[in-house]
Amino acid sequence: MNGFGKSGGGGRRKAPRSEAPLLAVLSTIRTDHRAAILDVSAMGARLSAPHLPTEGEELIFRAEKVQSFGRVIWSEGGQCGLEFDPPMVPAEVSRLREEASRWMGFGNSADETAAAEEWRLRAAR
Repeated sequence: MNGFGKSGGGGRRKAPRSEAPLLAVLSTIRTDHRAAILDVSAMGARLSAPHLPTEGEELIFRAEKVQSFGRVIWSEGGQCGLEFDPPMVPAEVSRLREEASRWMGFGNSADETAAAEEWRLRAAR
């Protein structure tokens, strides 16, 4: 049995699929924000979205079955930086980096692809 779609083609899809960036949900007391993860480490993360929490807000970070408490330490120009408290365990950081590497270069903007490549190179060190 096939897992999805027709094995010989001929389906209805006319355009190729492209991967989406790895998204996180940032839950504050007031609301939830969805943001693309640009960079992550055990200590924190850099995210991008049109609407983000403001500097100083405490939140819960959730992405790919990873959850961490944190605080926004800066926010400007459609990006923000988080500091995790306590730091994220290395296995969770690795899981997020592996998921992010899957979407790198698949129809994403030059900035997104560059950020993902920079992240991948740092992770390889």
